Amino acid sequence: MSISIIIPVYNEEECIKLCVEETQRAFQEVDYEILIVNDGSTDQSHGVISALAAGNGHIQYISYPENKGYSHAIRRGVQLASKEYTSYLDADLQYLPTELRKMYEFAVKNRYVFVLGKPTRKYYKFLRHFMSLVYNFLVAQLLNLRVGDANSLKLIATQTLKALELKREFGGVELEILLGMIDHSIPIILFPIHVQERLAGKSKAGLKIILSTLGHIVDLRRSQRESRRGQRQP
Repeated sequence: MSISIIIPVYNEEECIKLCVEETQRAFQEVDYEILIVNDGSTDQSHGVISALAAGNGHIQYISYPENKGYSHAIRRGVQLASKEYTSYLDADLQYLPTELRKMYEFAVKNRYVFVLGKPTRKYYKFLRHFMSLVYNFLVAQLLNLRVGDANSLKLIATQTLKALELKREFGGVELEILLGMIDHSIPIILFPIHVQERLAGKSKAGLKIILSTLGHIVDLRRSQRESRRGQRQP
């Protein structure tokens, strides 16, 4: 079996080198590829990533000048993924590559299509913790998705992930994936993982993100209703 690991990057010059090195170390005995998507970083991320990718057959580097958002970066990575499973890691190493390796082995052993990380402990600061609680409450109430942490680490069979034809451009790709799994009657298998503090740099969390996320949830709820309405029509 094999795995494509997408790492979306936006101004992560302090984290990305260690993230890539730790990912390579965790998967050194596996057939893997790392797809680094530089989403319009304005710091020194490009130079750091270019040096990492030079002469490394496991790394594919995708970069564009405009910041198009997390969802766009994930979509670009999914389009290029070529291994049997696909996952994505944030460069700040809150989700450790060693945890993803455990998820991968679990999925391969049991032939699961989709595995979702279930954080057993979170080292979030107050604002991030509050945002996570509000976000997952809204997801549960508005989308009827009760999976613990909807934004947690995910591992998906690549063929299935590509079949979803992800469309979210500016946000909401995490929920789009979960709803796609449900629409395709694919079981969501939970796997316990450890979440640690951000390695370095500043979190992107803030009021703008909260409002944007709420908009994505409402938009997905509307799409969900329209889809169900269309299915009922003869």
